[in-house]
Amino acid sequence: MTSLFETVHAIRDRERTKRIIAYLVLSFGIFGILLQFTRSFFSPEPLLSFITNFVYFTTQSNIFITVIAYLFIRGKNHSKLFSSLSFIALLNIMITGIVFHILLTPFMSQVSFLNHVLHTINPLLYIIFYFSLVSEFPPLKKVWISLIYPLVYALLVYIFIEPVLGDILNQIVIVFDNSARYVYPFLDPKNYDNGIVGLLVFNLGILAPIMLILSFLLLYIKQKFETKIQQYNIKKEVAK
Repeated sequence: MTSLFETVHAIRDRERTKRIIAYLVLSFGIFGILLQFTRSFFSPEPLLSFITNFVYFTTQSNIFITVIAYLFIRGKNHSKLFSSLSFIALLNIMITGIVFHILLTPFMSQVSFLNHVLHTINPLLYIIFYFSLVSEFPPLKKVWISLIYPLVYALLVYIFIEPVLGDILNQIVIVFDNSARYVYPFLDPKNYDNGIVGLLVFNLGILAPIMLILSFLLLYIKQKFETKIQQYNIKKEVAK
């Protein structure tokens, strides 16, 4: 029976297979983004709807993994910057999928095909891409870099998105009621019994630590995974 490490070794040894996986991530990334932007043209306010697409963490995460796949295809994947960005993209797209299915679907009457592409298919494709094709990764001591993007995003919601685009979001997005001005319901202080205190407790006291633990586990698994692959490669070379 073919082991996982043997399968990954075979994938990395075949340029065509690597390109197929990378192009799948690139293609579905572009597909999902285009679907989302196309939906804007059927909105009562097409231009405003198109612009507000960019405020969503989901849109940004899907653009992120699409860019990573493109850089890989262009051979720009042999640098410390790429190893850091590809790992940050991994956490982002996993947060996109996990948060959507756990925290957001309860507010939705149905999940569209577009949502499944952005929140289910693309996260799964990128996980396969990351663990099968990306061989370089940040050290465990730098696990904190994965939180930079989510924290900056959350700050932008309160500093720019809600004050400047809040009324527009409430006008265009009806699925989250008045919480649309904060982009996501769990970022709206009105949804907590204790207001801002409840918001801080949930997002900084619960959600952020969970993300950090998830990042640590992902990086730890990646480290062990790559070590096993290297050991397999050595045994294969010795056996020749």
